[in-house]
Amino acid sequence: MTNRFDHFVRLEPSPDERNLNAGFAAEIHDPVWFLARQWQMGEHQGENASSPVAVSYTVRHTPIHPMKDVEPLDRFNPAITPAEAIVESEQDDWWTMGRRIRIGERMAQQANLHDRADLPVELRFSTPAPPYERMRGKFDGLALWNKRQKLHDDFGITLNFGSDSPPQEGPYTWSSSELFYQTTKPFECEEGKLTLNRHRGGHVDWYSADATPPADAPAGDPKQARIVYAAPLEYPGAPHSRWWEIEDADVDIGGYPPDTAHFSTMLLVDLIYSHSDDWFLFPVEGQSAQVVTLEELEVIDSFGRHYHENEWSGLKPPDKWSLFSTVGLRPQSLVLWLTAINPLESAPIENVQFGIDEYSNRLWAVERRIGGLDTTFADEGADPAMLLNNGTLNVNRDVAKQYAYIPSSGVVPYWHPYELDLDTRMFVQHGFANLAQKTPRPMPYPQAEVLLVHEDGIVKLHEVNPSTVPSNGIEIERRWQLARDVKGTPVLWLQRQRKSLRNPPARTVRFDVMEELSQG
Repeated sequence: MTNRFDHFVRLEPSPDERNLNAGFAAEIHDPVWFLARQWQMGEHQGENASSPVAVSYTVRHTPIHPMKDVEPLDRFNPAITPAEAIVESEQDDWWTMGRRIRIGERMAQQANLHDRADLPVELRFSTPAPPYERMRGKFDGLALWNKRQKLHDDFGITLNFGSDSPPQEGPYTWSSSELFYQTTKPFECEEGKLTLNRHRGGHVDWYSADATPPADAPAGDPKQARIVYAAPLEYPGAPHSRWWEIEDADVDIGGYPPDTAHFSTMLLVDLIYSHSDDWFLFPVEGQSAQVVTLEELEVIDSFGRHYHENEWSGLKPPDKWSLFSTVGLRPQSLVLWLTAINPLESAPIENVQFGIDEYSNRLWAVERRIGGLDTTFADEGADPAMLLNNGTLNVNRDVAKQYAYIPSSGVVPYWHPYELDLDTRMFVQHGFANLAQKTPRPMPYPQAEVLLVHEDGIVKLHEVNPSTVPSNGIEIERRWQLARDVKGTPVLWLQRQRKSLRNPPARTVRFDVMEELSQG
């Protein structure tokens, strides 16, 4: 029988040993290795210093209230609903496709609309996106809701929506001329009024808000004193504090380049290589939709000494520098938002690209996707009955010359031009006409909500500020977002997100000409 080594020599606990001192001593076989390891980590550079053990601080929590003049509903309360769903909420985002179909069918049965052949076609679905192709020609609940007064005045039809009526609309913050979210009604807070300026769509955090401080010092909630324990800062690749543990060899500290434009990365590299064991953290309590302000601070080290804020060169630590600061608030204040982490999002239902075309000297707005369907960008063919020049010269001198009107080229559907108004200094939406036929007709009007401006029920011409669109162009995507609030209730809203393009959309548009016809 082969002898096994582990049958004779192995480590086993001794149940009869009652003294734990040997285990706690953690004796090492080679103390020189331990000393070398300490030298490698710079621990032999002795300093007359100690480590912080406890931190005593005073904190004040100031709640953030809903926007001014907005109903105090859970839907618009930043303490319950994610800030993205409040700021990015737009008109009619309650009307999902399912609600439009169900409510449209109920209203059609209620008022016998199926028997009316004189109703406008815009009350029905024309080209619904998949998988709702079968709903084509059915009544649209949203269209019936928007046209309910017109149906009553022109056709004598009264629709009673009852429980199918949509809830109150939220604050509409989209700026159609700047193509950003801009909150004109700020969130109320005793620390000041919080507004979101030039929000591109997407994640909303402390850096998204700016504050207008009040004239008087805020009272806020009563200050709360806390005593917490300090803990060493941990990061990937940091030296472990436990015995016989080596750092993770897969961590590449060189992957964090010290970019001079990003102070935080420079600080991280300096932290890792020189003062990795001199940073400590302590927790500060806070809740969502609050402004947390650190008022007083006291540090207790391992020797029992107390360090107050007025003992550090006469300045409070937050007054020296801060990586987390909100414009208009004190450096020791931080905004805490309730945000939507990884919400479910749909495919884009709209995609509109903006770009300044130097060739045609105009701003283009191109509808790439409308209502969840991709658009077709093919030039409409000319009328076959229209005589065009085939390139043959007219050599018969006995026949009078004839000319054909050749319209401009480069005009296609879903490309909408904007021309600069010298009076208002704004790009104003214009239209093209299809002149390739004997009877000219205008090109299709914009259908994307990004290009439509609704004011008091009237659709106005869209205007764009010239400083809004950079030379490389921008893209606006509109899609559904689904998240949950603090109560677990689903929250659904339509988001518009602004992105940059590599190249702006452009077309070659030439003038109309008269070309001579050949007489064969």
